[in-house]
Amino acid sequence: MKMMGKLMLVVVAMLASSSVFAANFDGTYKFNSRMKDGNADMSGWTGEMKIANNTISRTYHSPDGKSEKFYIGDLTQKGDLYTVKYTKAYKPEYVGNEHTNKMTVQGNALTIEATDGKFKEVWTKK
Repeated sequence: MKMMGKLMLVVVAMLASSSVFAANFDGTYKFNSRMKDGNADMSGWTGEMKIANNTISRTYHSPDGKSEKFYIGDLTQKGDLYTVKYTKAYKPEYVGNEHTNKMTVQGNALTIEATDGKFKEVWTKK
């Protein structure tokens, strides 16, 4: 009986660890900043990101309100990295592209960063 209890504990721990991904990132976020190749990118833009059910949706609006960029994709975890495969985007040629990044949460800030350090976005949870 003790062995069965230990086995159940292991199963519960494994299931809990697989759902940590959703618990850590699910929510709605406000765009703060973006860096590309070490330079500020999209300064003055506003945006919103939603993560739910392993789907990530990001929408950005230009400072003058005339331009919009959007990306929607499936989010999967691979070890300590996260891959987004775009299913919809403001440019059709982006659909099907995959990007693997580090995603970290510290307080209310969620950071998405390329493994080579050439891309970094910071979002604040609403």
